[in-house]
Amino acid sequence: MSRAQVSVIVTLWIVLAGCAPGPDLLIHPNPAPTATQPACLPSPTQPATGGFREVRATMRSSGEVWALLFFDQARAEDDEKIVWRISGSGQPDFQAQNQDGVVIRPDWGPALHESSTWDRPGQEWGTGFIFPEGGCWTITVTHGATVGEIKLRVLAP
Repeated sequence: MSRAQVSVIVTLWIVLAGCAPGPDLLIHPNPAPTATQPACLPSPTQPATGGFREVRATMRSSGEVWALLFFDQARAEDDEKIVWRISGSGQPDFQAQNQDGVVIRPDWGPALHESSTWDRPGQEWGTGFIFPEGGCWTITVTHGATVGEIKLRVLAP
């Protein structure tokens, strides 16, 4: 092979190598999955007395926790009233946490209700929550050894 032919082959090789896709441009047939935020799956509600909606809490112990929602859709920055029926004893504790780890306590309550027409087991307590932002919120209720939680989708203001 002559020197001119080698020169042409080397030049063509360099030109063609420059046209090949680099590692950033390669198409991978099975890209690695990316983590996504899980969708907010609020606790299911059912009709209750007086036109309200009620939620049976997911239990983390024995006993029962029920929530009577005084709103159709929770909204951030609004005072959202929830009445609870909780088995157990002592002073109940309420805590709400969103998907980012923000924790809040009731803005008011718990207030013991001495009488009621809402027929669920346990003592009745009223609370008010002002959620600072929209998103998925989990309210955990502890009353003695009884622990339950409900999930709410809260709309942004």
